[in-house]
Amino acid sequence: MKRALAVPAALLALCLASEAHADYEVWLWSENRVPIVRADKPTFPRIDLRVYAESRLNGRSGGLHQSFLRTGPLFFLTDFLFIGVQGTIYADRLATGAFAQEARFEFEPNFFGRIGDFTWNDRNRFEARFRDTETRYRYRNQLRINYAPKGAKWLPFVWDEVLVDLSGLGLNQNRALIGLARMLSPQTRLDAGFMLRSREDASGWTHDRVFFMSLFFDVPPPAK
Repeated sequence: MKRALAVPAALLALCLASEAHADYEVWLWSENRVPIVRADKPTFPRIDLRVYAESRLNGRSGGLHQSFLRTGPLFFLTDFLFIGVQGTIYADRLATGAFAQEARFEFEPNFFGRIGDFTWNDRNRFEARFRDTETRYRYRNQLRINYAPKGAKWLPFVWDEVLVDLSGLGLNQNRALIGLARMLSPQTRLDAGFMLRSREDASGWTHDRVFFMSLFFDVPPPAK
């Protein structure tokens, strides 16, 4: 909880910093969860199929910079833990203007729950990243906290994610975000917000300003 409350302060402080290589970006993504095996609650034996697509645009690339397609099953083991096992295809624009492709295998335990009017999700993602020239490994941890009284339509939220390269680079990226979600229906949520992404490259740490929007759709189970 302390980590989440520190996110707005970190965003403000870093937004005031001036970085020579910082950029403005727009991230757009959608996630569909399609029922394979459904339970009355998000717990065992529920299984979903996740289908996720994302595009990222920025100035330094002159438009589209990165694109993702991710899919795989989500296994709900308890009422506070589900595990994703998924594959991702990722394209990244190089300095030459050409796109390089990367395939990923991801193992993703997610812990979730509610404390009073707040809900939370702690995502742990382990990645194996395959390119023609090398294979790298990475761990990512994202903690998201929503102010979500039961029945609320508008949900303020914050999250912070650290990215740790396990192939020698160590901690080399952090993403701090503040946003507002709107429940369009019991199964559909629209998120919008502002992120400060801090990334380490050859010249040091750079802080990019990112505007993002996402659509989450949880397909309801068939009527009995």
